[in-house]
Amino acid sequence: MDQKRRSTYFSPTELEILMQAYAEQVPIFTKKSNTAAAARAREGAWQEIAEQVNANNPSCPKRTWQQMKMKYKNIVQTANRKKAEARKTGGGPPPAPLTVAEEMALSQQSMRPVAEGIPGGSSSDPPTPQDRSAFIRVTDGVIALLEPDALTNLHAIVTILHLPQIIKNVLIIAEHNC
Repeated sequence: MDQKRRSTYFSPTELEILMQAYAEQVPIFTKKSNTAAAARAREGAWQEIAEQVNANNPSCPKRTWQQMKMKYKNIVQTANRKKAEARKTGGGPPPAPLTVAEEMALSQQSMRPVAEGIPGGSSSDPPTPQDRSAFIRVTDGVIALLEPDALTNLHAIVTILHLPQIIKNVLIIAEHNC
């Protein structure tokens, strides 16, 4: 049986070059296009990254663009896992420190949107009066954002948060009936 041999570990130099080369190609990878041409462009970018890593490290085995892509994804995944572990509270040993490559991966993602929860709460907990600020009114499951100077006036609804147009229309009808 012909078994695949495990490739050698990436050296710190290879990882640094990989992360720097990826940073140069970010516009290609983040372009919002799902066409065959965009896929070829991304593959070409990974090939350029592999060429840069291989050219700067002649003593190491040659890496393919697929290995570069997988290694980058693994670095980002490990960095995110370590970052999440660092946020946890409780006993136990401190989390492992980030490597240089992982720090670079997180810094490259710093401009991406991040979803964060409500401090001290979770979506499965029933809302408390402290969770609802004075600027939010919840009536029969309808969430309305109110102007600060007209908190008691239903006509002061500024916008409905993430609700379909039908619910907005129902609220407008209810507003006129009051």
